[in-house]
Amino acid sequence: MAQIKGGQAVVESLLAQGVDTVFGIISFHMMEIYDALYDHRDAIRFISTRHEHAAALMADGYARVTGKPGVCLTSTGPGAANSVSGMGEAYFSSSPVLNITSTAEEAIYGRGLGAAHETKDQLGMFTAVTQSNHHVSQPEAIPDRLYEAFERFQTRRPRPIEIEIPVDVQGQVADMEIPQLTQFTPPGADPASVERAAQLLLSGKRIAVLVGNGVQRSGASNELVRLAETLGIPVFSTPSGKGAMSDENPLYLGVYGNRPGWTPSPKQNPLQGFLDSLDTVLVVGSSLSQSRARGAGLRLPPNIIHVDIDSESIGKNYETSVGGVGDAGAGLAQINAAIEGKSSQITAGFGQEVRELKGNISDFWWEMMPNEMKTMEAIRSVVERDAVFIGDSASAVYRGASYCLNMYEPRTYMTPLWSGLGFGFPAAVGAKAGLPDRQVICLTGDGGFQFNIQEIGTCVQYGLSPVVIIFNDNAWGVLKDMQKAYYKSRYMAVDLQNPDFVKLAESYGANGVRVDSLKELAPALEAALHAGTVTLIDVQTPGGIENFA
Repeated sequence: MAQIKGGQAVVESLLAQGVDTVFGIISFHMMEIYDALYDHRDAIRFISTRHEHAAALMADGYARVTGKPGVCLTSTGPGAANSVSGMGEAYFSSSPVLNITSTAEEAIYGRGLGAAHETKDQLGMFTAVTQSNHHVSQPEAIPDRLYEAFERFQTRRPRPIEIEIPVDVQGQVADMEIPQLTQFTPPGADPASVERAAQLLLSGKRIAVLVGNGVQRSGASNELVRLAETLGIPVFSTPSGKGAMSDENPLYLGVYGNRPGWTPSPKQNPLQGFLDSLDTVLVVGSSLSQSRARGAGLRLPPNIIHVDIDSESIGKNYETSVGGVGDAGAGLAQINAAIEGKSSQITAGFGQEVRELKGNISDFWWEMMPNEMKTMEAIRSVVERDAVFIGDSASAVYRGASYCLNMYEPRTYMTPLWSGLGFGFPAAVGAKAGLPDRQVICLTGDGGFQFNIQEIGTCVQYGLSPVVIIFNDNAWGVLKDMQKAYYKSRYMAVDLQNPDFVKLAESYGANGVRVDSLKELAPALEAALHAGTVTLIDVQTPGGIENFA
């Protein structure tokens, strides 16, 4: 054991858990931690953001692409409050984000004396957007609290955690031992539920697999492909499960959904008709949330096998035949072992039907969203196979990338599940920090981009070079479409006065380029990918992406 300060214990605990990058903004309530970071600046890269909302989202983006927890530092009161929205996104997206923040001195904590940046109930403020949060009263408790956070990330649904440390506790000295990194085995499902799931899969005649974010989060893509190819059954996904199986695999049918948008679709996605004919669906790593499943019109067959690490997800929106509580990767491995060498009852000709369905689904998207398909095809034509795409809450994502952009590798497509505006750009910055040698492309709208527009400066300062494609319709496009479709074009509060994004980028020392037509998009993107600095591509879509040509 050694005598060290609380702030030093924070940094040494992060080092012990393999943390190499931290996002945040310095503050006088966190000076002891920043002073300790100075001694380890070669081991931990600190990226100073311009806003705490962005810091939390950068940590989220970093976590999603690397599979490692993302860490951010925020300050007492206003700084902590600024991060709540980003923490909420991490919560609903099951992203492992650790937010270390500060409070007033322990002696006056919670007494309402008017301390600097004092918050009535800072722990309570974070309760709604964290799986757990803690107030640390003694410096010697810091190492164990941080160790517990990293253990939780590995053994439970990896939602964010907040730890607050009073400013004076950070400077206090105590004898401490720093627990070292431990690799915990992800929990598997109960063997009895695995056996029942295997029996249903082997006896089913028409089966499919629905995958969500948990499959990618647990690194379970190989087990997924093994299961699908062993039984010869198709896979479809939620938007957050996109990439878990390559679009090139003939068994992958894409993201579930009808024509996205805010007007009735004249045709139904043939995938739903196929799902209506099934007797069994295996759901893995998805919470089957109301908005993404039942609320989106998803109908599932009588036999539902649901494997998820969160017991609360199972049976919430759909009655299940078998519920297996466990990590997606561990659960799939268990099921694969249980069916290995055994014969199934899959209907003869099912594989050919699936191959024809895959073509029919592609035809459906080309018919329903031809310009979106052309736009995403142009983007895909110049990026590498393992390029990472980060989408914002934007029409170009809802009506484009989620359905029309092919993915070939896991952890290469991320969108905000809480659907808050402003996620795309800072998450892309965090992704680029985590994977500096990979191409990272942000797909956003002109409104959402301006939530964290100031982080262009962060990119330039730290040499981070994501490409930001702004689909610019000078409006809150999703909401304008709704007013057109359902409110007789009575446009209210949806038009935006935007800056010149090209000049704005240049003023920060970044690159900016304007694109007015589809034929200009691919060359502009290709140049941006080799620019060596952050580049904004201002894509003019005055009629919306559906009319971009």
